[in-house]
Amino acid sequence: MAVRHSEVLSPEGFRVDGRRANEARRLRLRLGASPGADGSAYVELGNTKVLATVSGPHESIRKGAHDAAALHVELTTLPFASGVYRAHGRSDRASQELCAAVRKSFEAVVQLHLYARTQIDVAVCVMQTDGGVRSAVVNAVTLALVDAGVAMEDFLCACSVGAVGGVLLLDPNAQEDQAGSELSIAYLPRSERISAVQLESKLPASSLDEVMNVAIEGCKQMFDIMRGAVQIRTQELLHSRGMFNA
Repeated sequence: MAVRHSEVLSPEGFRVDGRRANEARRLRLRLGASPGADGSAYVELGNTKVLATVSGPHESIRKGAHDAAALHVELTTLPFASGVYRAHGRSDRASQELCAAVRKSFEAVVQLHLYARTQIDVAVCVMQTDGGVRSAVVNAVTLALVDAGVAMEDFLCACSVGAVGGVLLLDPNAQEDQAGSELSIAYLPRSERISAVQLESKLPASSLDEVMNVAIEGCKQMFDIMRGAVQIRTQELLHSRGMFNA
C-alpha cells in the first residue's frame, strides 16, 4: 500500500520524530573510544550505534612481498541490535555485503601504497540499529582510521535519503526506511566526488538527481561534524602531551 504525504509529514511539516524533511538526526561522535586499539571511533546516528576499531598498520600475516598494505574489514551486528533477537553475527548475507562494500570503498581512499608489506585490520560492531546503518558504519570507520593516523586521500562521509510518499527524507530512521525507497552514498567532500551509491528498492529515474543532491548535502553536514570531532581529538592529544595550551 502506498504511503500518503500526510502520513510522512504533519501539516506543520514535521516527521514522526520531530525533524523537518531536510534534517539529519543528531550525530554524536567520540574518537579514541577503545583505548586498546590503534584507532577507534564510536558513532551514534540517532538511535543507531556503531563502534569501529583499527589495528595497524602492522606486519602482514601473508608471506611474500607486497607493494601495498592489505585492508581487512570485519563487521559484527549484535543479536539484539534491532530490539528483536536476530543471530546476525558475521555470517549473514547483509553483514557480508556491507562488509565487502565498506572494504571496497576504503581501499580506494586509504593510501595503502605507503604501507608496503603490512596489513590494516578494521573491526566494526553494530550495537544498535534504527536506520542509516551503512552511513554510521562508513563514518565510524573513517574516524577510526583518522584516529589511528592512517593516511587517506580524503574523508569518506556517508548519508542516506529516503523517498516516502512523494517526500524526500534526509537520513531516514528505520520506520521511514521500511516505508519507501532509500539511497545511500559515500562522498569525498574535499574532492567533491561520489565514491559509492547503494539503492534499496526502486526509485523513479526522474527524481534521481534531486535525491543525489539531497544526499550530498547530508554528507557535507556529516563532514562538518566529523571534522570538528577530529579537531577536538587532536587538541586533547596535544594537551595530554603538554604540547598545546589554550
